[in-house]
Formats: sequence, structure tokens, C-alpha cells
Amino acid sequence: MNLFKKKRIYLDYAAATSVRKEVVKAMRPYWNEVYANPSAIHAEGVRARGAIESARETIARVLRVTPNDILFTSGGTESNNIALRGSVLAMRNSGLKPEEIEIISTEVEHPSILKTLEHLKKEGCVITYAPVDQDGLIKAEELSKLLSPRTRIVSVAYANSETGVVQDIAKLSRRIKVFERENGIEVYFHTDASQAPLWLPCALDALGVDMMTLDAGKCAGPKGVGVLVVRPRAKHAAPPPPPATFGGSQESGLRPGTEPTPLVVGAAVALDLAQKESGTLSGRVATLRDRWLEDLLSIDGVLLNGSLEHRLPNNVNISIPGFDSEFAVIVLDHTGVAASTKSACAGAGSGRSQVVFSMTKDEARAAATIRFSLSPATTYLELKKVTQILRKHLEKMRTATSFDHK
Repeated sequence: MNLFKKKRIYLDYAAATSVRKEVVKAMRPYWNEVYANPSAIHAEGVRARGAIESARETIARVLRVTPNDILFTSGGTESNNIALRGSVLAMRNSGLKPEEIEIISTEVEHPSILKTLEHLKKEGCVITYAPVDQDGLIKAEELSKLLSPRTRIVSVAYANSETGVVQDIAKLSRRIKVFERENGIEVYFHTDASQAPLWLPCALDALGVDMMTLDAGKCAGPKGVGVLVVRPRAKHAAPPPPPATFGGSQESGLRPGTEPTPLVVGAAVALDLAQKESGTLSGRVATLRDRWLEDLLSIDGVLLNGSLEHRLPNNVNISIPGFDSEFAVIVLDHTGVAASTKSACAGAGSGRSQVVFSMTKDEARAAATIRFSLSPATTYLELKKVTQILRKHLEKMRTATSFDHK
């Protein structure tokens, strides 16, 4: 059966977005016309280098930082790895022992953060997880209690990749700054903002962070290109870390290899447009989401995961305890609806949602999650159809279960 013969309803925007036409147009010349290696010193190479530096300047303007603060990567996962592992390597180069380096994060982070923290723990670093409440939020006072003289890095996602819960990053940053002043040490604050640009303001000075991860593929840009923003305070506090890989001197030597000019250009256009339109999009999509949530929560057994007030406007994460959510997603897929159970990077078939379990401590709830993420083009008629499909599926499963028990 060809799943794409009829018009499908795509509700997995948190995993991947379509590339908007303005971005495609901006990238087009850099595939076949301006295709030279941007490290070459001839005229063609200089022209390609100019496009990359222009993109760097655009992103710096949007985020209110300097172009020197912008590092291009392959995506959010690599940016997160470089932010954490690179910072630790720099600290170790400056003379700190691993056991003198504490990183505070949470158990609801993206897998690229959690797996990196596991690796750093094996190397001897101290990893501390700040608790989140049932809404998925970190209380600033709880973070303050955890900060210690050996704390060197705090990493908290701006918007959660599964539940869409939005943390008050500026408030957390203020608590860290108070701790720094009182103790005379520097604590670098990193946030994974990959899910944020389409919906939330991302200027670093307003958020008060030292490092930020972004992924163009999450905000209507091309896949395969990300950004790591590192402000001067975090860069100049210690010797630069060794490169992520060995090779040339591209991206300040931290990420050798030929820069993908078309992708970099596309990323800049996508981030610029996302931030310009985020305010307008957020209100409209949030209204649509709230209307749909009323329909979903009217279905017996459906629970909303995470704060409704502090949440990305396009995110609906539900649990249906007692039901196989992966089977439900397959049923939705065969009826023309694309959804997911967790973050795509968490992998299919990998059991419960670590994010939902950390919030609720409920195994049944964490094992039965479905994530819907709306696009700016989603309509209520589409969502109404999804409600009908889901309701019909659950009724069928209940009838089958009831019959089996007779």
C-alpha cells in the first residue's frame, strides 16, 4: 500500500520541518554556481567564503552576539557535544581535574546531552541532575541549592524536545549569576534551543546564557547544519579545547572540514525568518492547539504531559496508560497521520519515555506517550480527523481487550 497516494497529515514538526521556499531560493546558487571550496584563495573560493561570513553575520545579528561567537556544525547533536565535551577539555587543559568539574543538568534533556553526560561521568566528571516537577519545570530555588564551588557548567534545554515544556532560562541564569558573585567563580550556562526559534525569542543577552545550540532542520531550514553560539566569556576563560576532529582550521579549528556553503546560507535565512515571525506564529498556533487539546482530553484515558502554560505553542504530548502507543502511531500512520512516541533521536522501540517518567514517576504513563507537533500550516479540520481516528482506535482496542477477558 502506498501511504502517500492521499494527502497526509504531518504532525511531527518537532522531529523535522519542511524547508520554506525562501530558504530554498537562497541556497540555490550555492549548489551549481558558487560551488568552490570556501577555504580556497582564488576568486571563486573567496566568493563562497563571503557567503558563509555573511550568513554568520546574519545569525549573529538575529541572536545579538558577534560573528566570532558563531560556530557552524552538522546539527544540534554535534553542537551539544562540542559545548559540553569541548568546555570540559578546555577546563582540563587549564589544570582542573575531572573530579573538580561538576555539570548540572536534568534527566529530561535530549539524548545528545544525556549520552554526553554519561560519557563525561565515566571520565570522572561529577554529574548532578536537577529535579523537575510534574509539569516538567525546574524550580530556580532547586537549582540554587545544587550549585557548589566545583560547579562549572549548567546545561538546561530552553524547550523540551518531547513535551515542549519551556524553561524560564533567564530566571535560571539570574540565579547562576548571583551564585557566581557570592562565590567568585564562573559557571557557564548552556542551553539547547534547537526547538525554540520558530516560537520563542532566542537573543542570548536576554536569556543570559553563555552557549546556545541551534539546529536549522528544526526551524524550516536545511537538515545537516547546526549552530553553536559561544560568547566570549566562555571562550576566553580557558585555553581553547582540542578540535572535535582533526584536519584543517575551519570554524576556529574546532570543527575542521569544508563548510557546506548552501546549508550555512539556508540556515541563516531560516533562523532570521523564524525569529522575525515567531511572535505572530506562536499566538495563532497556540490557539489552535488549545482548541484541539479540549477534544483530545475528552477521550477517556488521555492525559496531557507537561505544563500547558509553559509550553511550545505547537506541542501536544499525551499518554494513554494501558495502551500500546507505538501501535497507535502505526495505526495513525496507515490512516495518513504522521506522529511519534518520543524524540526521534531517542529511537523507536526503546521503551518508556525517560522525559515523562522523570516528570511523573509513572511507568504506565511513560510507556504510553504520543507526541504531536503542529506546523504553522496545520488546520483544525486535520486535527479533528486525527481525534476521530484516535478515538476509534482506542474504542476498538478496549472492545478487543474486553472480549479477550471473557
